[in-house]
Amino acid sequence: MRLGANNLFIRYLFNRSLKRSLSIGLLSAILGLFFSVAHAQNINNETWPTRPIKLIIPFSAGGSLDVFARKIGQKLSEELNTPVIVDNRAGANGMIGTDVVAKAVPDGYTMLIATGSFTGNRALYKKLPYDPIKDLAPITLLGRSYGLILVTKKELPVSNLKDLIYLAKTKPNAVSYGSAGQGNITHLAGELLNHSADLQMLHIPYKGSGPALNEVMAGQIDTTFVSTVGSVQIIKSGRVNPLAITGPMRSPLFPKVPTFSEQGYKPMEDIFGWYGLWFTAGTPPERIEKVQKAVNKLLQLPEVRTQFDELGLMPVGSTSEEFKKFIAEDMLLQAKLFKISNIEPQ
Repeated sequence: MRLGANNLFIRYLFNRSLKRSLSIGLLSAILGLFFSVAHAQNINNETWPTRPIKLIIPFSAGGSLDVFARKIGQKLSEELNTPVIVDNRAGANGMIGTDVVAKAVPDGYTMLIATGSFTGNRALYKKLPYDPIKDLAPITLLGRSYGLILVTKKELPVSNLKDLIYLAKTKPNAVSYGSAGQGNITHLAGELLNHSADLQMLHIPYKGSGPALNEVMAGQIDTTFVSTVGSVQIIKSGRVNPLAITGPMRSPLFPKVPTFSEQGYKPMEDIFGWYGLWFTAGTPPERIEKVQKAVNKLLQLPEVRTQFDELGLMPVGSTSEEFKKFIAEDMLLQAKLFKISNIEPQ
């Protein structure tokens, strides 16, 4: 009898302890949910922005994207009335910097500015450290270039595209071309030319278009593809020789530089540079819209349009939905071009 009473008493204490534990657990869950909702409401309700915004450039300083991003960042600072701080996070063809934004707090204080490598990486790599569709929120397509210009070092004994192709065919893997990174649009352009002209130019990847162009000017490599962004003065100064431009039309900045299509290589028309802005996925829609409208406004400014003309760019300023559609279409195009160029996913 005494043993049975003890068992009943122990069971009573156990049930009481269990109920208390469940109550505490339930209370903790409710409080956690409350603070999560409160935090989300604070993000949505606070006057934004109240502190500096970090603009991540996933390539090294000195390249075409860096030049363009700093101009946009300066004007965006004025439009949003808050500092926009540029932060270069180079490496892995833009994936390191992009991953920083993909994993940032979605509060609108970390922003990505990137090129077509954003979609190219989806085709080049079997596995990315982030999901380019789910982890990032498109803001706007800022602008696009007329194309990429193929330039050579001064010492290379060629004066036009025909000469270069002849040299590359007679000396397989002797003519080198630098790119802004594995899978970058500048890499894709070189491989597409290899495919179209049946060449074997040697690819040498760098951590950005700036270092690749510097190596051409220094005579360390033979050629590279450059956007007109940030390279106008270098080309016009004669430090490199421009041979051809991708895209369907000549650039107003370089009217004497013929297109690849004019010289018999029409597939090169699909190669052009573009620049876009992203937030971390989950950023409040009103903040995305605010930046999109601010960008659209600054793109209408005469001084900004003049800067775009000087850089060889066409301003766009799309909505986030239009940019999202553009990204999806470009991913399909990039996959097609990678296949044509025989670039296998890594």
